[in-house]
Amino acid sequence: MFNLPSPLQKISHPITSQFNIELFIKRDDLIHTKISGNKWRKLKYNIEKFKQKKYDSILTFGGAYSNHIAATAASGKLLNIPTIGIIRGEELNENSNETLKNAHENGMKLVFVSRSKYSERYERIYHEELRIEFGNTLIVNEGGANFHGVIGSGEILTEIDFAPDYIYSASGTGTTVAGLLLTSNTTKVVSVPVFKKGGFIKDEVKDLLVQFQFSDEELAEKMSLLELNLTNDFGGYGKHTTELINFINDFYNITGIKLDQVYTAKMMFALLSDVKSGKIKAGSKIVALHTGGLQGLTSIQPLLDFKI
Repeated sequence: MFNLPSPLQKISHPITSQFNIELFIKRDDLIHTKISGNKWRKLKYNIEKFKQKKYDSILTFGGAYSNHIAATAASGKLLNIPTIGIIRGEELNENSNETLKNAHENGMKLVFVSRSKYSERYERIYHEELRIEFGNTLIVNEGGANFHGVIGSGEILTEIDFAPDYIYSASGTGTTVAGLLLTSNTTKVVSVPVFKKGGFIKDEVKDLLVQFQFSDEELAEKMSLLELNLTNDFGGYGKHTTELINFINDFYNITGIKLDQVYTAKMMFALLSDVKSGKIKAGSKIVALHTGGLQGLTSIQPLLDFKI
């Protein structure tokens, strides 16, 4: 059902060859055709909790183009679990875009709320309101950003049989990066936030790791392995430029690997920029985490050199 552990593919690229860098891509995009990337890893143990505690449904949150919403809906259909999605934007509907349409077709009940109401998504009172309305539902934070999501993400490094010098990941909530830090001993974890002013990710990661009851010294050691690359958001979440589209096409033509404009292309652009700038020393081994999300390419299909 799931292709785990996901493949680790060594990549030949002119930039890494020029600077004597070994580059590998952890192909989490190949975990499942519909539930790919870090989205399954963050859902995995939340679904185990759902089964053990005998909830009636899973409820979660996301924007109109949320990969997490798409993955939760697909998981629900595959595993016969009722799902509910609280979607930011009351002007939207189940046919507003392919992500919402597919989530609806996969059986997810979509509830569209105002942006002000959506801002309450982490508040206990709002969660109680949702339980009154939807019953015995397991509430999973936006993006799977909770203890169980971190545990699932922590399995990524355990599937690699060497200790890379760096692992790069795009970041939306910081959950995947927190999981990587959880199991890293020496590997530098580079987060590439896909938002403008993404420095808040550092605090999000720290808050997620606090749940694991590290001592202050241990937590400081974990956080010392984190680096943020804040210069490759390309205008902010969901935004892209001609330069980024050209990069997606060039990377595909060189490697045969598809990247999406929301997450993975920004991560890979940042990685290769760090190599070119000399930030990554020669002889280093880098793993880039391919977090999936390729359905986001549907909105830019006419600009691409490949079929999605």
